Amino acid sequence: MSEATRLKRWWYHWGPQAWIDMWMSKSILLAKSMPLVTHTLLPILRLSGDPAEIDAGYREIKSRREQCRWSDSPRERWRKRYGNFVREAEWALLELRKYYTQAQYEDIVIGTCVSTAEETTADFIAMMNTMSEKNRHKQGQRKAPGRLQKFIFDTFNPAGFLTGPAEMRDMDMNAGTMTMYVPDCAWHRCAAADSLPVPGELPAEGCQMICKGPFEALFSSPENGLRMEFEPHLPNSDCTVRLRWK
Repeated sequence: MSEATRLKRWWYHWGPQAWIDMWMSKSILLAKSMPLVTHTLLPILRLSGDPAEIDAGYREIKSRREQCRWSDSPRERWRKRYGNFVREAEWALLELRKYYTQAQYEDIVIGTCVSTAEETTADFIAMMNTMSEKNRHKQGQRKAPGRLQKFIFDTFNPAGFLTGPAEMRDMDMNAGTMTMYVPDCAWHRCAAADSLPVPGELPAEGCQMICKGPFEALFSSPENGLRMEFEPHLPNSDCTVRLRWK
């Protein structure tokens, strides 16, 4: 392994973005997102089906959790926490599909995610909506970010804990648009494929219902400072995200 490759790996596992992602995984994924499964979706499932079967199914999927160790890097801690959430959320969504129509299913999942986010992460949503004001007077158009912009985006991206490494593309400050490409979304990669509810298949339910649907609902109104459009390239793990703020 070359010295440059070794340094790149070290930076990925121990650099500033790894610490940001680790902190965000604990403060948002564990503290605010995991209760979606345990405090909302699981009780609904108990009311919808056989409570004993539901509880047995949840105990089994919960037993697959990866535990963080003292020697884990910040990146590895983030991966385990994110993977645990994705695995259990995917199980709960697949179970819900057995009892509800598509419209009911979307109302339950997307509606719950949106209302929970508005209640528990209002500061994060407000920060994202400041893009409109911060970039109001900026001009220019380019296919790729400048070196400084790329460094800042790769090193201090507050949303990186959701996607993993991403690329900024097609920035048009005149029109107030930017495209972000995620080559291998963390939602699909943090949990081992053989540990998922459907082994070997991407956790597509959560991709659509917990990521794409809620974010587009939260950032969709013309009155908001930011609008988002997600285009998951299922059955592949990459995704294109388009942002507009004018």
